[in-house]
Amino acid sequence: MRVLRSALRGLIIIPIVAGCSDDPEPLEPVNEPPVVRILQPAGGAAFVPGAVVDIVWEATDPDGDPVTVNLDFVADFQPGVTAIATALPASGSHRWTTPTTTLFGVRVRATATDAGGLQGVAASAGPSAIVAHSERGYVTSLTCRGCHTTNYNAVRNSGHPYKINKVVNARAPTYPAFVPPPPGTPAGFTWSTVSYVIGGYGYKTRFMDLEGYIITNGFNKVNAQYNMPRPDLSLSVANGSWGSYEGGDPKRKPYTCGGCHTTGWQTFAENGGRNQDGLRGILGTWEEPGVSCEACHGPGVKHVATQKKADIDIDRNAESCGSCHFRDTNHRILASGGFIRHHEQYDEMIAAGHAEQSCTGCHDPHIGTRYGNDSRGGIKVTCVSCHATKTKNAHLVPIACESCHMPFAARTAVSQQTYAADIRSHIIKVNPDPVDRSAMFYTEDGVTYARGFLTLDFACWGCHRNPDTGIGGTVSPRSLAELSFKAKNIHTKP
Repeated sequence: MRVLRSALRGLIIIPIVAGCSDDPEPLEPVNEPPVVRILQPAGGAAFVPGAVVDIVWEATDPDGDPVTVNLDFVADFQPGVTAIATALPASGSHRWTTPTTTLFGVRVRATATDAGGLQGVAASAGPSAIVAHSERGYVTSLTCRGCHTTNYNAVRNSGHPYKINKVVNARAPTYPAFVPPPPGTPAGFTWSTVSYVIGGYGYKTRFMDLEGYIITNGFNKVNAQYNMPRPDLSLSVANGSWGSYEGGDPKRKPYTCGGCHTTGWQTFAENGGRNQDGLRGILGTWEEPGVSCEACHGPGVKHVATQKKADIDIDRNAESCGSCHFRDTNHRILASGGFIRHHEQYDEMIAAGHAEQSCTGCHDPHIGTRYGNDSRGGIKVTCVSCHATKTKNAHLVPIACESCHMPFAARTAVSQQTYAADIRSHIIKVNPDPVDRSAMFYTEDGVTYARGFLTLDFACWGCHRNPDTGIGGTVSPRSLAELSFKAKNIHTKP
């Protein structure tokens, strides 16, 4: 005992009291939300309305809890969330029938919920689209309107969409309200016996019969071309009139003009020998009549699906416009009847040394220039934007640059007089020597071409007149010698 007391001396005895331990209580495990992924559809896909799409997903829970999955989708310009399916297993697939309406920026979403009520959400990798489109990826301009309303409306007020226009329910095609419609059909035809109208905006109108052949004077023995009213020109052509088209050719004229008059044109060689609408006179098919958005920008389905600027063609080079605004593959300027032929602006620019200029540098390609559209933004810059030193000239009264440098030296439908037709030339360059159009035109292998300059009879006799013949405009007579003297000093004297 004496030894035990000695061993215990100096020790501190702490009594143990129930419920007063300082040891921490064991922690409950932390519940983590589930993780979910959308495997299909991937971003950038395009589905036609009403298509059946497989949605594939997988979800896991870090805690091993059971998981259920709900599917839905969101879309641009559509408020809220639209349910697809609910109470699905953690991983699997679901066959989704897409809506029957056009939708942009569609993202499929999966929401996984565990037993504790925690959720994980995932969306498809990128936007997709629900949109009608052809096998070649064309969506038509009505789809483009969904996002690009301003440009769509501008194009619809220009002449491009009306290069060919279908007759529906035996009624005349419609044009913008400011365009005077054709007064009717060629003699012997009615709207029930015409399938398509070619043109009808600004210059001239032609017609196609129920088999798709172009109505001509030579075959049908009627005045087949309606020349539009041109109050912007001289009084002699201010009113509309019927005129001849292909009067010397007795054969039926098939329609082969779709390369520049339609969107997505394919020839027989390209489409396997199919005719548009089954009309044997139309030697090919198109995706959309007239020149619409995809004629210049290419098939739009990928861009609509991904919403990426890189997935649509934006070609501002002159060659893009020149793919239609030309006639000769060597870019010589074709001429006939004493004038340059129409839609050769690209050839003219090349011949005159302006090939480096971009058409869109001066023009807004969506707006056009007829019916006042030039002043509404169709013409983006004036000549003095580049030629500031040429603003003064020695002309007696102020005149616009285009009066001399872009005279009406080209013809599509009518002539005002011997030295002025109905389309402004884009040659720009004026030869100031005292020579007439005989120096401008030349013949090669029986074909007439124009050189890369305008002569003074075109530049000046549209307003002045030839003193020897009295032919030309209505103001003072001036000889070529007088005009040459003035022209050589026109920009050097105030």
